[in-house]
Amino acid sequence: MVSHASLHHIRLFYAAYFAALGIVLPFFPVYLAGRGMDVAAIGLFTGLLSIAKVLAPPIAGHALDAHPRPARFILFASLAAGVLACMFPWASSDWMLAVLVLAFGCLWAAVLPLADGLSVAVSEAALIDYGKLRVWGSIGFVAASLLGGLWLADNASLAFPYWLAVLMLVTAISAIGFPDRSIEAEEQAGHLGGMQHSLKWLLLVGFIMQASHGAYYGFFSLYLLQAGYSGWQVGAFWVLGVLAEIVLMWRYSRPVAAAAPALLLSACLLLAALRWLGMGLTTALIWLLLLQLLHAASFAAFHINAVTWVQRLAPSHRRASAQGWYSATGFGLGTAIGIMGCGWIATQGNGAADFSSAFFVCAVLALLGIGASLQLPRQGLPGR
Repeated sequence: MVSHASLHHIRLFYAAYFAALGIVLPFFPVYLAGRGMDVAAIGLFTGLLSIAKVLAPPIAGHALDAHPRPARFILFASLAAGVLACMFPWASSDWMLAVLVLAFGCLWAAVLPLADGLSVAVSEAALIDYGKLRVWGSIGFVAASLLGGLWLADNASLAFPYWLAVLMLVTAISAIGFPDRSIEAEEQAGHLGGMQHSLKWLLLVGFIMQASHGAYYGFFSLYLLQAGYSGWQVGAFWVLGVLAEIVLMWRYSRPVAAAAPALLLSACLLLAALRWLGMGLTTALIWLLLLQLLHAASFAAFHINAVTWVQRLAPSHRRASAQGWYSATGFGLGTAIGIMGCGWIATQGNGAADFSSAFFVCAVLALLGIGASLQLPRQGLPGR
């Protein structure tokens, strides 16, 4: 059963989950440096979290496809992740810490596709737009990134694991009030049975889009610093992109979710290509500000439409694993390959890193994804 209280719990989940991401991205490397690790070791440890995003979501989704209450797994997995985070300072060796980090990453990565599946089911039942639930993740990310700069900048080596554990605890508490899967019975189960072959194309499109973000997620900050921008300006550029994402999720989630994926995702890929091309061509302030607004298309609109159609195209008894595969191929494998590939491209010159070349390659990659997106359904669902 879905109540207003259960919707608040979903909002709390997204806020806490992405608040954790908002402190992991900037401060996990700082924490590792405080333990005395060099750059190479820090890269390996952060890579463990990417590996977890590839491994955990499909496994958890497959195991929980038929479970009526996946929120129970979210509860216990989040609690266990919090315990593992508290154990980081007590790891007596790098090997022990690596095991803890990988286990934490697997538990943390496994719960998001399950929550997304429930949220999309609620949205498909016309109870609330998916974007108005997911937007709280963006808000939590911004809040944690800003507040984390005040709390963790000077003592990340001491406080980081415990703040992470607190956010895992809040994530676990939020799952207590999640709706069960009975809401999915209200959907038009099997309506798209003949279109399930499109799911593989959708996974490929998700992989391509996330891989095309490699230069952005991996090196945008360094690119801006290289161009002469200050630290607070770099942060402001990131916040602007997330604000654009928030506006789209809050105001335009329903029409974006209802749109035919062949058209909507192709438009998002085209705008992503324009964004990466522009970033490769110029670092002028006004152009970067305008290009950052395209994050509303390259991430927010793309994500809303894609996760909604994963739910629609997957068989009713395989929706959890389908969401898991989408997360693994896109946010896991796509992001990892994109960042690593762009790092290799940017360092092929003899002088300073050439991040422009990496952005140009990402633009081409996004354009290539349009061919795959055109294999998807070209009409939305009746009555959506």
